[in-house]
Amino acid sequence: MLKKKGYCQEVRSKTPHKAIQKAIKIILPEVILEKSFPEICRIADIAYLQEKIIFEIQYSPITLLEVRKRNQDYASIGFTVIWILHDHTFNKKTLTPAELYLRKNLSYYTSITPYGHGFFYDQLEFFQGNQRVYKGKPHTLKNFLPKSPTKIPRKLPKSLKEKLSKAPLYLSGDLSDLLMDPKELKRAKELEKTFCPTPTLKTVIIKIFEYLLKRSAGPRRSSSLHNP
Repeated sequence: MLKKKGYCQEVRSKTPHKAIQKAIKIILPEVILEKSFPEICRIADIAYLQEKIIFEIQYSPITLLEVRKRNQDYASIGFTVIWILHDHTFNKKTLTPAELYLRKNLSYYTSITPYGHGFFYDQLEFFQGNQRVYKGKPHTLKNFLPKSPTKIPRKLPKSLKEKLSKAPLYLSGDLSDLLMDPKELKRAKELEKTFCPTPTLKTVIIKIFEYLLKRSAGPRRSSSLHNP
């Protein structure tokens, strides 16, 4: 039995799901909506067969386990998943494990309403643990034709370099595209230093010393317990 039946379809009718599908179909007419993949028991929200891309629309909360399972299922038949997260649920101060994982991989945000108003976007952001400590202005995506960088610029913010190394794809108008501009790149690097400073050698040594102190101060088993 294919997944995404019954209850899921009923929930979708009350969300912007169909409006988002329609918006992507207008931007990229070649895509297929609700494409069935019986071999992995999945129905993709949007499939771009020419480029072997799946667009998964996520409005409701989702677990990290389910995100990884979907990615793995589609990868097993040669498809890459690009996630579209709705900012009604996502893009808040605190991130769930699933959103944190997705933002470090291939994902974007949308604000599209059930009536079709809104847009798709990316943003510069920095995290500390599961907290978003900086969120830049939205950068509207220009189209949904996936592009591959010819090379990953050495000076990109660390988080973006890691993202591109995992999945070397991006969409026109997103953060990867924006930071090709030297002025924008310089600003992003300055923000990275502010919100995600690189630990100094002194800081690392202090943390190691504090850890060793805590470890040595832990409870010790009395040697008398071992005496006959």
